[in-house]
Amino acid sequence: MQNVSNHEILEALPDSIIEYRVKPGDILYVSIKSMNAEVNALFNPEAGMSTQSYNSFQKFTTPQGAYLYGFEVNKDGDLRLPILGLIPVAGNPQSEIEAIVQAQADKYMKDAIVKVKLLNYMVTVLGEVKSPGVYYNYNNNFTLLSALGMANGNTDFADINKVTIIRPMESGKKVIKLDLSNKESWMSEAFYLYPNDYVFVEPDKHKNFQLNSQAYSLMFSSFSILLAVFGFLL
Repeated sequence: MQNVSNHEILEALPDSIIEYRVKPGDILYVSIKSMNAEVNALFNPEAGMSTQSYNSFQKFTTPQGAYLYGFEVNKDGDLRLPILGLIPVAGNPQSEIEAIVQAQADKYMKDAIVKVKLLNYMVTVLGEVKSPGVYYNYNNNFTLLSALGMANGNTDFADINKVTIIRPMESGKKVIKLDLSNKESWMSEAFYLYPNDYVFVEPDKHKNFQLNSQAYSLMFSSFSILLAVFGFLL
């Protein structure tokens, strides 16, 4: 962000724009704790696991753990929970879903405590970054800078003026291009990543020239050494 002045305050986008809204197929962590031990066992199965099994699945922080312990939003946008039944959740942000489930739990349980988190909040970072791969987020929002930080930053050949975000939509794939040298990128909807986004950092247009220059320089150095050796022998 080269055009940012010292002590400048960048305006943030409203939560209504950056907050991800749950869709069918999303996997949620739902914890409901009450005075009833049987209810606790239904919603917190990992509590009764041995230490070895607990560590092997790492609870909810792996795709395997999310698959085993998470609750998937069905194609109709409903969350099916033990005792509580079907609860419509699609189209709501995570914070509101927690309140929706809490209201339903209060109908059947006394003094229940509800927590809801999104488990499949992952993005794929590719291109000119030091550690490309799939990264999981466990916060309520996830910025492009956070994703690049997880990927250990950009390489020397990256063109930060050309960062592409590919976002899955119901109608297809939405492509958004950002220039991270410009503060206006902060105001883009794509600066705040959504689950299953793809981030691609494009290479600098001079990358091939730089790589070839290094190769030619190495070849020239080797040739010079070879000539010096021949000259010494002769």
